[in-house]
Amino acid sequence: MLVLTCSSKLASLRRLLTHSFPESLKVCGALHHVIEKNPFRLQVLVDQWPDFTSVICRPPLEEMTDPSDPYTNTYFLFSKDPQGLRQFLQDPETVNWKQELQIQGCQPALTGVLHEVSSKHGSQMHTTSNLLYMRDRMESEDLENMSNISDLQFSTLKPEEAYLVNEVWAFGGNLLGERYISHCIQSFPNVCARKLGVGKPVAWTMSEQSAEMRMGYTEKQYRNQGLFRTMIVQLANKLHSMGCPLYCHVAPDNKTSQAATLRAGFPLAGRWQQWKFQPL
Repeated sequence: MLVLTCSSKLASLRRLLTHSFPESLKVCGALHHVIEKNPFRLQVLVDQWPDFTSVICRPPLEEMTDPSDPYTNTYFLFSKDPQGLRQFLQDPETVNWKQELQIQGCQPALTGVLHEVSSKHGSQMHTTSNLLYMRDRMESEDLENMSNISDLQFSTLKPEEAYLVNEVWAFGGNLLGERYISHCIQSFPNVCARKLGVGKPVAWTMSEQSAEMRMGYTEKQYRNQGLFRTMIVQLANKLHSMGCPLYCHVAPDNKTSQAATLRAGFPLAGRWQQWKFQPL
């Protein structure tokens, strides 16, 4: 296992990973932020260099101090060799299997290896598999025919509004989640819609440390008016201007968000995976 810190090697790795989209999206997005400002202080690990087959982006092990905090203890994974990945994951300098953690990626085929390795370390695995959407670039015409609801204005979320996102986010609902969301609001682009005069956000979509667009939500009275599509396009333009990959995921049963994502020009690209591990 090697930790890459050289700027030229990180840039080369990012360039190589773009040839493995959509499977490498999570790692490539995280790597983009590592190269730029790295607000989450992520490390980039490879099994070998330059002929790597597996890559992980995660915080330093010494900074993942709370064994019950899966938001901090998050790993982004890509592998070209599922069999060789086994040895990489079993290295105690790569993954700390003694704590609660989550691994995200876009390769359902890695589930078997992850289950095998985590079982050896006494961890119980729960898998979430959602639909992955991706597009290559944004065009000027994407900003045409945007939703214009008279009592709303577009803005950005404030860190103190993290509790609103946390209350409705499927992966949130707790204090650790609220802290994570606040950190994302402070560090990465987001878009929200506010009521004129009141200022309360009624809809939003955010991005996070792997540059994925996530946590989208619209209050019921503003749904089915094109608002979600408008926010996706606005956020995607922000990310595109930064050089980030453009992608998001939607739950298989959320037909409304799937339709809005497609209307925003994001075709279905594969599966988004989250493997959550809990020590027994």
